[in-house]
Amino acid sequence: MPVLIAVVGVLAYANTFTVPFQFDDDVYVSNNPTIRTFRYFIAPSEVKKLSEYSPTSFPPALRSAFTTRILGYLSLAINYHLHGLNVAGYHLLNLVIHILNGILVYLILVATLRADFFSSLPCKGAFDLRSIIASASSLLFVSHPIQTQAVTYISQRFTSLASLFYLLSLLLYIHFRTSVPGRGRPVYHATALVSAVAAMLTKEFTFTLPIIIAFYEVTFFSTSRMDRIKTLAPFAITLLIIPVIIFIQQGTLNALDSTMRSMAAADETNISRMHYLLAQPRVIILYIRLLFFPVGQNVDHDMPVYPSLFVGPVFFSSIALIALFCFAVYLYFAADRAKEYPELKVASFGMIWFFITISVESSVIPLGELVAEYRMYLPSVGMIIAVVSLLVYAARRSSMVWPKSPWVLCAVLGAAVISLAIGTHLRNTVWDSEISLWKDAARKSPGKVRPHQNLGTYYLAGGRLEEAKKEFLVALRLDPNNFETHNNLGIVYKRLGDYARAIQEYTTVLKLAPSDAMAHYNLGNLYLAQGNLEEAIREYQASISLAPDYDEAHNNLGIAYEKSGKIDLAIMEFKRAIKLNPENVNARNNLVLCMKKAGMILKK
Repeated sequence: MPVLIAVVGVLAYANTFTVPFQFDDDVYVSNNPTIRTFRYFIAPSEVKKLSEYSPTSFPPALRSAFTTRILGYLSLAINYHLHGLNVAGYHLLNLVIHILNGILVYLILVATLRADFFSSLPCKGAFDLRSIIASASSLLFVSHPIQTQAVTYISQRFTSLASLFYLLSLLLYIHFRTSVPGRGRPVYHATALVSAVAAMLTKEFTFTLPIIIAFYEVTFFSTSRMDRIKTLAPFAITLLIIPVIIFIQQGTLNALDSTMRSMAAADETNISRMHYLLAQPRVIILYIRLLFFPVGQNVDHDMPVYPSLFVGPVFFSSIALIALFCFAVYLYFAADRAKEYPELKVASFGMIWFFITISVESSVIPLGELVAEYRMYLPSVGMIIAVVSLLVYAARRSSMVWPKSPWVLCAVLGAAVISLAIGTHLRNTVWDSEISLWKDAARKSPGKVRPHQNLGTYYLAGGRLEEAKKEFLVALRLDPNNFETHNNLGIVYKRLGDYARAIQEYTTVLKLAPSDAMAHYNLGNLYLAQGNLEEAIREYQASISLAPDYDEAHNNLGIAYEKSGKIDLAIMEFKRAIKLNPENVNARNNLVLCMKKAGMILKK
């Protein structure tokens, strides 16, 4: 079965190896200084000393989460040292992690269904129901399109890698509990604990792992309370890892909120705890709908915020989720009464797994994005297991009157795997380029600002100025006070040669955000292009006063000084730019030319 899981995974993701860096892959990978050397992994506190504005900066929003995600960053650093910025290597490792997760799901179910509790499940002949539950669940997990954001989107390796450690820890714990006493048993327990720690050091949602292990223990094993306490206590202690790291870094546990927000740092939505929580019932219903009917996937779903629990969409979504949870609890106890149908216990465990694992990112801790499909990566394991187990239960019940039911079950599950793998392959085509990704998002979320902003930005980067202008104007109709969009529209007008409108846009930016360094920088570029050197110097100086470590502002100030005949000042600015960013080739070339010019002046 592991070979088949790998084959399905490779076929579903065969068209992803050339997908470019997307979304915030630039800050996580292509422009991330922390992965270009291993010294930050030896001394994580050094991350605080990195600049904030240069192309090799590390945004403040991500610094607080560096240590709590250090193993995720380490995996990116290994990729970088093996093949630089060749995307194929990153995608290959992402796919390998995903396939390994599928195999772990299979092995966890095999180990679980081997227990005496499941002896009433037919496991011989043409239809080994234990094998069907394990095989179908793992194949559906690997092939499902909802996983594409966690696999194809390189930066979401944090999600899939954390899930790998999470699943591995649970599997090792099961082996610890089912193995015979001996030297191997403590090893299983210790490695399960190590894997739990690794999960906690990869992404924050793994906070639920000790809860899942405790729930598994109570569900599938019978032992004394004292033995359970001894067994589970080390895992309970791992709950302190993330809060302790944050406290050591920042001296306060209040930083937990900002650390969690950094999980979606690309979105600057500042939403209250209550509004975030009220939106989550609808969000979770959307996730479940995408699991059963994966049509309308979107990198940037447009989910409204509701003011009260008693607004129709929130209220009815909440009722539906409460009903689903109550059904899971009912199945949990019904399985104890209906011993001949132990698959009901697996179904209930899977459904409760779903609610537990999604609780961190769909709770009172407001993240930057209300909806993100990658958050379903680990929770989907539970829901898929539940659905397959219930289908097995339905097939067993109906086989009493229709003997062909098991054949139909296998056909349905096989068709589902094939259909989902095709859907995954098709969904991955949307990730082929930045423009195709955000064009899809803008079409599906026409009333949301960010898809139009990002699409306009990528049109601008590709020189498609009229299309960029159109998207930025749409974004401004939706949010007239968005200073970043005004700034980008100013760049478009400058490149179109409409300097008057460009100045108008940059002036608007400075009215909306007087401390925006980039508006001063872009205004300086405009004056430099016009030959208005005095105004250009003034704007670059204003930009540097707000963002002293922005190397490009120093470089362009040097150019303005050089054109003004202030060679000494120009040389000083070029040197500052190079010191801030040694990879700034333009500043290096400008310094060489300026030094030559200074030498010629001295000779005269």
